[in-house]
Amino acid sequence: MSPSRVVAMLALLFCAFVLPAAADEQVLRRSVLVLHSYGPDFSWTQDEHRGILSVLDSPQVQARYRVEYMDTKFQSSPGYLTQLLELYRAKFSGQRFDGVVVTDNNALDFATRHRTELFPGAFIAACGINDPASIPPGAEGMNIVIERVPHLRTLRAALRQNPGTHTIHVMVDNTLTGRFIRRDFQRQALELPSGVAVNILPVVPLPELIQFALKRQKGEIIYLLVYFQDESGRAYAPNEAPRAIAASSPVPVYVAWDFQMGTGVVGGCILNGEAHGRRAAEVLLDRMAGRRPPAVIDEPLGMAGAVFDYTALKRFGIDLALTPEGAVLLNKPTTFFERHRPVILAALGVIAVLSAIIALLGLNVRKQRRINRNNAEIMALNREMIEMQVELLSTLGQVIETRSRETANHVRRVAAYSGLLGRKYGLPPEEVMLLETVSPMHDVGKIGIPERILNKPSTLSPEEHDVVKHHTVIGHKILHASDHKLLCGARDIALQHHERWDGQGYPCGLKGEEISLLARITALADVYDALSSDRVYKKAWPRDEVLRHLREQSGAMFDPRLVDLFFENLPEIEAIKERLADEGCAGDISCPSGPVPCPLRCGERK
Repeated sequence: MSPSRVVAMLALLFCAFVLPAAADEQVLRRSVLVLHSYGPDFSWTQDEHRGILSVLDSPQVQARYRVEYMDTKFQSSPGYLTQLLELYRAKFSGQRFDGVVVTDNNALDFATRHRTELFPGAFIAACGINDPASIPPGAEGMNIVIERVPHLRTLRAALRQNPGTHTIHVMVDNTLTGRFIRRDFQRQALELPSGVAVNILPVVPLPELIQFALKRQKGEIIYLLVYFQDESGRAYAPNEAPRAIAASSPVPVYVAWDFQMGTGVVGGCILNGEAHGRRAAEVLLDRMAGRRPPAVIDEPLGMAGAVFDYTALKRFGIDLALTPEGAVLLNKPTTFFERHRPVILAALGVIAVLSAIIALLGLNVRKQRRINRNNAEIMALNREMIEMQVELLSTLGQVIETRSRETANHVRRVAAYSGLLGRKYGLPPEEVMLLETVSPMHDVGKIGIPERILNKPSTLSPEEHDVVKHHTVIGHKILHASDHKLLCGARDIALQHHERWDGQGYPCGLKGEEISLLARITALADVYDALSSDRVYKKAWPRDEVLRHLREQSGAMFDPRLVDLFFENLPEIEAIKERLADEGCAGDISCPSGPVPCPLRCGERK
């Protein structure tokens, strides 16, 4: 093949592949005008605009565009439109748009009448157009997305939800949009059951509509379409009529657009404007890229399906089973389980662990009864069981503490301090052993507290503080599954270790010796260790400040006798602290990066 032929073939390939791609890129970067019929305060227009920009602002397109709002929902007189034309003449003078997206009928009519003057040579795509019959003469060459409203589907759902309905009252205004919607509704209503009367109300001021709605009786329903303007030309906000009529009507009110929801209406098979805006922008890009999309797109585009307000359904006693399959229910209250799912699941997990412990103990007891009755063997087995109980409960306490980023040695120190104070108090050996075994479970309820609160490095809000307080009640509930002596002791400590000697504690406000002795001992040991140790939200207090605080709280937070025993045996207590001191961070828990001042006093948050 000659060199000239090779060059020619390469040139053809370049034209066939490179130039079209470059041309498409050039098309997608052209200037686009977005012209809305209504104002930016109209939620339907907001939805359409969001859909349009989702295409024009996409990384593949990144079009240059301008946005104009005609605001004809409140003003559409010939004089106003003339002034608007003069304004656009001035604004667009010397500017040429490659494409225009118009939304709803008023903008389509305006663009059709003045396309030659304002948008010469521009491709035009429209969305939110009521029906094919509403396309004005002169719109040839435009691409129109029809706003197909599923009136029949909404009314069939309404009749199923309201058996015995004999009359449907239809409210629709006389704007350009309203006239086309009325005509489309009348065409679809021909397929309703013959025993149901359809009453299209005359266009009257909103107060008269409200009075009409007040007089409705069982067997009637209201179908509210657009009502933006009365016969005198007075304009209403998009959700003004739905809200007022739904509040006044003793019978259900159904609607057709998503912007009408949330006003007290029951709902319906509603339309969403975002899909319409997105489709119109896509069609415009197709035209600018040289493709040929349909001139009229008439399909149930962007239909959100059946959407109903749970509160309105309950107000009118409508059975939820009568809603269409797949319907969306707005404002449906969450169940207790849905609201507290993490806490419930965590509690069930703890209960399962404790149940396994109890089951293991039961198996060991049965095993003990079957083995040789030799006293030495029985004593050895008992020691093994006790050691297993202690180890399991201590391990569980350590696991719980790690959720709040505490080290395993915290619960070991609390157990050792508690055992020492119990012995000095004069408790019998079995009570001291019980105290050392169950004191690590004092914060079992923290398994039900969100980690974002437990590990918050700054001051807790009053609401967060109330959530943390609830860990005492959660711990009591978790350990309530058995009357075993170990779990009874752990349950009392979990519930009462934040009670105060002066009665100002929580959750029950117990006072003095109303508080379990085991809980009083554990509380003193826990607070001493908490103040003496680093936490995620604070650094350890100096020794002198900790001791001064304990003396000050004698007779207030703590049992005075226990405080005296504490200071009488302070060298032994500090020896325990030294022996079980933390060595860095446990497990994979992150150490604080620097000193954090303690914003709380003892008892508010350990």
